[in-house]
Amino acid sequence: MASPVAPVLITGATGNVGREVTRALRQRGTPVRLAVREPDCADGVRFDFDDPASFAPALSGVKRVFLMRPPPVLNVKRTLNRFLDACAAEGVAHCVFLSVEGADKNRLVPHHGVERHLLGGRVPWTILRPGFFVQNLSGAYRADIREGHLVLPAGHAKVAYVDAADIGDVAALALDDRATHLGKAYHLTGSDSLSFDEVATMLTRILGRPVSYRAASLLGFWRHSRQRGIAVVPTLAYTIIHAALRSGGGAALDPTMARLLGRAPRTVEQFIKNNIALWT
Repeated sequence: MASPVAPVLITGATGNVGREVTRALRQRGTPVRLAVREPDCADGVRFDFDDPASFAPALSGVKRVFLMRPPPVLNVKRTLNRFLDACAAEGVAHCVFLSVEGADKNRLVPHHGVERHLLGGRVPWTILRPGFFVQNLSGAYRADIREGHLVLPAGHAKVAYVDAADIGDVAALALDDRATHLGKAYHLTGSDSLSFDEVATMLTRILGRPVSYRAASLLGFWRHSRQRGIAVVPTLAYTIIHAALRSGGGAALDPTMARLLGRAPRTVEQFIKNNIALWT
């Protein structure tokens, strides 16, 4: 009788990407263990990056881990890196880490420190560096879009979008095929590189009502976000992220996603059409 397959531990399991990794692994028949603060299902296990005592129980019997940084976690040395040390101690054979585009060179993003720790550590790894998530339209921008506008300090440069569902598919592929993807770092984008002006035009056409884009100044965006009740730390993060897009550095498309999946990536238009109810 064959031994049961060890589950994949999924951190950030309740977030956009974590949910998609869970979905993709289950579709492949791979058992999962959901690392969450308050487990509410049979597959869940209590886990908190700020509580090292939760690491070993969550990792018990686990050989593969999907690792991502929750947005509130800024000190990766005492959280994610400490968790990676626990992974090494528990004999984890493969960690797929959700990083961000450019993290290998940009020391200002927290993901840089995690990548460095992986490269110098004892846990075998695969690194995913996605482009700009289309889920921002249904998350951070949702309230503005419902009111008929996008207000961002991103100028008029194009942005290479990626769908979290495609990232989930790639992560599941890497976790289930360790030999092929071990030691690889993938830059992942979809097939759309669009300016926010173009996204607003697309929203207008699909939703059947006007949605405009205003390229705000940094100060103007700060005021807009604070008036919306967004806290200081997220407002600062959004400002930095979008200001960095102005130069066009996030516009380049990469064929890696399509090559790995063996199909065309999901498009921005598909995402909008599938989620119209979110903006009505």
